Amino acid sequence: MEEMADAELLDEDVAMRDGGSTTCPVWRCGFNSAEVNGRAIRELNLDGLANADGMRIVGFVAPLGLLQLQQFKLGVEKGELVARSPLGTTLRGNQLIGATILVAQTGSLLPQVITVLGHQKIDSWAEGAPQVSTYTLVYPDINALLGMRNVCTGSLLDAVTSAVTVIGGETYDLETKTIQPDRPRWMTLACAGSAAAKLQLMNYGPQSNFDGAGHPASLAQRQATLRMITADYCGTGHSYTANGTALSWENAGGTVVTPGEMGALEAVWSANGALCLETPRLGDPDVACDLPACDGFSLEEGEWVTYVPGA
Repeated sequence: MEEMADAELLDEDVAMRDGGSTTCPVWRCGFNSAEVNGRAIRELNLDGLANADGMRIVGFVAPLGLLQLQQFKLGVEKGELVARSPLGTTLRGNQLIGATILVAQTGSLLPQVITVLGHQKIDSWAEGAPQVSTYTLVYPDINALLGMRNVCTGSLLDAVTSAVTVIGGETYDLETKTIQPDRPRWMTLACAGSAAAKLQLMNYGPQSNFDGAGHPASLAQRQATLRMITADYCGTGHSYTANGTALSWENAGGTVVTPGEMGALEAVWSANGALCLETPRLGDPDVACDLPACDGFSLEEGEWVTYVPGA
């Protein structure tokens, strides 16, 4: 996969590898940022407000059948799409297969149809956390091999891949690598391999049961996770990483730990970036901030510690 520009690194960031293997699984390396015909749908408002690219939801249609007689309202609950009707009917998981989300660019009278083609639950990367719902979302494209294209890949070959997870009530700034919390009725379509998808798989999503008592990780914990994934050492939004870069990690709670040999210590991470830096994952970059060595720092002072396999 090609390296991405800095502005894309939130959604096309680090290609992680299990135990230093040269094979990079889909949910670690991933695909492109979610789009329809070149228009970004990474963030969508469930009540029809336009996103930064002028795209908005203009309708939702339940799967074919008697359910069509009911009007459903789409939402995101605990990291999964949920449609509810005023009559008390709830659709989730496989029940949403065949449903369509209609999106349109501001000023356009022609909506684009996004179909829920599949649903799959995959294991969380966090010990004891529930599985994560993922979806196959496709739209028609006469130039595609199957006549449709996955919103995450744009590929002719991966149209039927379950490649997106959903995050409710939170979006992510690509330039500053910061979390934008408390955004009711906004959802993030996090494609496989994106920083947001990794955050969700690590059980650090805003609707995750992080502590086992129904509460998510704090904003500071989530922000530290985002800085860590994108290698934003200085906390300024600049990512010192690229696709294909191996990395091992461990969080303070001990729930997310890369199996196998860890490698050389890279950094200890907080919400503001790296607290210290030893072995950058890209070798010897010109880091634009002065960070101390990690002697005397421990994981207890941050949320994450990272290692560079083979360094």
